[in-house]
Amino acid sequence: MIYGLCGLIFIALNFAIGAKLHIGLIETLQKLTDYHFGISTNTLDYLTLASFPFFGMLYNSTRTEFNKSELLKDILTVLLFIIIIFGIGLYMLIYFGRSANPLIPEYLLTEPFDLYSTLLIGIGILTPYLIIKLIKK
Repeated sequence: MIYGLCGLIFIALNFAIGAKLHIGLIETLQKLTDYHFGISTNTLDYLTLASFPFFGMLYNSTRTEFNKSELLKDILTVLLFIIIIFGIGLYMLIYFGRSANPLIPEYLLTEPFDLYSTLLIGIGILTPYLIIKLIKK
């Protein structure tokens, strides 16, 4: 069931709502912050983002007892960490995403390197696991 959910999310993001969602979020962020975040998305981003239920299931496997409500909480925990880390990454773009070219406006922020968004999503997925390892020690 989790694998099917991951596949369904990937298909929806890659072929249906991904571009609309991306453009809508960028426009909303521009209205809120007065910065235009030039974040590109590709199939690898969608694949990584669509795998959050799978990683939530892996996060749930660290528990001693299986419970469906705990599984849902763990999936939402992974999604929340992805959103938080991605937000921190966008905030960091304010400081190092500006172009050195004086002809490009200061409100236009771009990724410092390719796969920046994929890296942020990956860090967001791994963060709950790192927190568990630190707490267990």
